[in-house]
Amino acid sequence: MLANGTLPTDVCIGRHIDTMPQKHRPLMEAAYTELKQRIITLELKPGERLDDYQLSRGLKVSRTPVREAIFLLVAEGLVDIRAKAGFFVRPLDLLDIAHLFEAHIVLAKAFARLAATRVTPAELDTMAEKAAEVETHIAHRDYLAITRSNGELHRLEAAATHNQIIRKMADSVHDQGERLAYLCFGGGDQEPPDLGDHFDKVIGHHSAMLDALRRGDAAAADRIAAEHVQLFKVRVQQYLDSDAIAGFEITDGDLASVSFDGSAGSAAASPSSAKVPMP
Repeated sequence: MLANGTLPTDVCIGRHIDTMPQKHRPLMEAAYTELKQRIITLELKPGERLDDYQLSRGLKVSRTPVREAIFLLVAEGLVDIRAKAGFFVRPLDLLDIAHLFEAHIVLAKAFARLAATRVTPAELDTMAEKAAEVETHIAHRDYLAITRSNGELHRLEAAATHNQIIRKMADSVHDQGERLAYLCFGGGDQEPPDLGDHFDKVIGHHSAMLDALRRGDAAAADRIAAEHVQLFKVRVQQYLDSDAIAGFEITDGDLASVSFDGSAGSAAASPSSAKVPMP
């Protein structure tokens, strides 16, 4: 419970979904899947207002399951609720990206260390299958499938910690990261010339992580996890430095300037004005 006596938004939404009539659940799940895909692929652009009436007409369902799906996306941090204004796709800005990488590097290292000591042979087999799936999608340059399967692989790593709180934290990080990943990994109109090299490194990291987990080598898993997050950060920076984006960058100084109370130093001043423009 918050200091003002109210429950956090995600708790309220969770209780709302739990009391949903069963007949609405399949429609809600279908609407949720479709809307999340549109957000990740930027068909619904950052900052765009979500009109549940228009969306329900387009999806050919009633407004109730669409609104319930939107509430789930609010809980995942992909949609914002603005008082007296409605629902909006959460913008991508400098502070959000800085917070994402700050959380990602800390959590990825923790997931890797715990998974190395707790993962089961069956979980390793499932991870190996998912890593092979990622590689197949990379070969076909199916960017949405790459984004999804890569996120699923890292969620499997978090699940191997056998800690439900950690698993929920991983879900939050990867929900936020998938939209950025799709944008930077080729989801635009043209593939970046160096993307092949990036994907080769991704495949190499996945293979090395599986080997470290099989050996139960927590130190190696920690190191590989950190390198993998850094690789993602470099990819994002290269996208922000490309012709697709002008005058927007994120540096190690930006990350260091973000404090745990949500404020930022001069490098991230006025974060609301530092939106990532869409190509």
